[in-house]
Amino acid sequence: MIGIIGAGGHAKVTLDILSNQSPGQLVTFFADTVDPFFHSYPRLPGDRNTILSMQTIISTWHVAIGDSKTRGAYLDFLKEQNLPTLNALHEKSIIASSVKLGDGISVIGAAVINPGATIGDGCIINTSATVDHDCTLSSYVNIGPGSHLAGNVTVGKNSDLGAGVIVIPGVTIGEHCTIGAGSVVINDIPDHALAVGVPARVIKTNI
Repeated sequence: MIGIIGAGGHAKVTLDILSNQSPGQLVTFFADTVDPFFHSYPRLPGDRNTILSMQTIISTWHVAIGDSKTRGAYLDFLKEQNLPTLNALHEKSIIASSVKLGDGISVIGAAVINPGATIGDGCIINTSATVDHDCTLSSYVNIGPGSHLAGNVTVGKNSDLGAGVIVIPGVTIGEHCTIGAGSVVINDIPDHALAVGVPARVIKTNI
């Protein structure tokens, strides 16, 4: 049985991927707030004690929460407890054979990850996003739908790139950053920054 932590929008997408990836596997959701979409599925509270109580029944886990910090906290907890996790990789995504994938990753339909890329634990590569050659994504990064990272881009832990972001080759985006939807990143972005626009400019720090 697969345990999916989260029962919101991203969990809907993850359920679809895992249903095709592991046909016939039963699924239980763990969440305190539940989208009506999931009312017909087995579900339990999302607290740590409940998760631990099910560790002999759930064979593998996936954290399907869009918020990077919350997703990271749950995935860290699962790893601390030595609970196995799986990646949700859409059958119509393209992932080069040389790509290094961490644990608990989601790669959504029509996403492309090219050779030499490294994708850290708990990352989400959303619909039609592209991660080109030799990019490095640290843990819990969220790449929004239709975003495009050119070659040799680095993105730090817990950073979130909105829909349609473009990042030119060789740029480094720091940790805990937010890049606004539609922005074009042509310069490095420091840690804890909010950057928006074409070209992207830092408008706030210490976020």
